[in-house]
Amino acid sequence: MTLPFVIKAGTSARAKLLKDGFEPAQFSAMLGASGGPKWFVLAGLDQQLASDFLPKAGPLKLLGSSVGGWRMAAHATAEPVAAIERFRDFYHHLSYADGATPRHISDSSRAMVKALLGDSGIDEILTNRQRQLHLVTAGCRGLLKSERKGPQMLGLGLAALGNLISRNTLGAFFGRSIFHTGSHSPWLGRDAIATEFVALDRHTLPLALEATGAIPLVLEGVKLAASRHRLHRDGGIIDYHFDLPLDTEGLVLYPHFYDKAIPGWFDKGLSWRKPKPEHYDKVVMVAPSPALVASLPHQKISDRKDFERFDDKARIEYWQQVIDAGRKMADSFAQAVKNGQWQQALV
Repeated sequence: MTLPFVIKAGTSARAKLLKDGFEPAQFSAMLGASGGPKWFVLAGLDQQLASDFLPKAGPLKLLGSSVGGWRMAAHATAEPVAAIERFRDFYHHLSYADGATPRHISDSSRAMVKALLGDSGIDEILTNRQRQLHLVTAGCRGLLKSERKGPQMLGLGLAALGNLISRNTLGAFFGRSIFHTGSHSPWLGRDAIATEFVALDRHTLPLALEATGAIPLVLEGVKLAASRHRLHRDGGIIDYHFDLPLDTEGLVLYPHFYDKAIPGWFDKGLSWRKPKPEHYDKVVMVAPSPALVASLPHQKISDRKDFERFDDKARIEYWQQVIDAGRKMADSFAQAVKNGQWQQALV
């Protein structure tokens, strides 16, 4: 039987899974990557994990950037299944008028954060000792502190050129900020990009959620007074799919829309730029199989360019097909874990 998902595991993670099985208690952290609407194929899996798998786990550190940060925030609420559904439905039916400005798109982003959090989500996240949230943003330096299109484009162009040489050059343009609940972050900022850790509170939590998804040129940057940086943008600029060491006792669960990881936003076209294997030693990645993706109407998962490819009606219908396929993948995952057939998906 061909399963609609694949499991990729680091060396230590693979050995642990083969020895002890795919058990919730083995995991002590979960990751959520940047990727915008690519997330829709994982919406069903997020809900399945929240309703059945993760309640059997112990305390979890939740780490995310951009849409992954929003997903992890939903998992940190008291009713994560409902929060994921609110977030999914709002994002699924999102539409913009022709010529929408960064201000208008930012207003929609704020409304989406509000829908995700619901009436009591802020307090639920801040007081949740079982699910500690960590949100990544990119604090801006130099030209990228400007909201004007010209300086932003020039700054992004220079950052992309520097990144061709080394990811370490990004530190000249951005600083990494990790906003977190709890007293300890397992995300170790051990690279040339200066990292600050900022405790979340009732004021900073919604702002940090806005900031982690604030795509340059598309949305406005977000000001966070608690940070050393005046203006923050999308955390995926630096940490698109993550390439940092994690200080965790257990394994790291990584529901991902790809079966590979791309370190930073500027690395998307750089086939040679890959995360260090040691950073994924304890990671267990669960992703849609190539066969599932090939079965979709456009042989791809949903993405942000769909706003340009389709009119609203066609896009919403297509995204629903991706969500439906993801729900079937989630059901298959749950059954495979229950029956011990998950090893068939291990690649």
